[in-house]
Amino acid sequence: MHAKSFDLGILDRDTVVTVVVRARANIRLMTEVNYLAYRRRQLYKMLGGVALTPELKLTVPTTGHWFLVVDVDGLATPLLTPKVSVAR
Repeated sequence: MHAKSFDLGILDRDTVVTVVVRARANIRLMTEVNYLAYRRRQLYKMLGGVALTPELKLTVPTTGHWFLVVDVDGLATPLLTPKVSVAR
């Protein structure tokens, strides 16, 4: 599986994370604990899903350490370079 991971650091609740992709991709916003479970291929929780539009905005639900993963697992799409921005 090809994935791009972004360590977003500590984000406050209601921070908006914007992801821009040029093709369909899985967008996964996860806490540090869930990110580690994802990496170990264990059960994890996330916000996001398949981006069907070029821009996806996710709102951080709680203050904490957050990670963003963009991958094409299960999709017939080559992974392109996503652009990620955080509005604090």
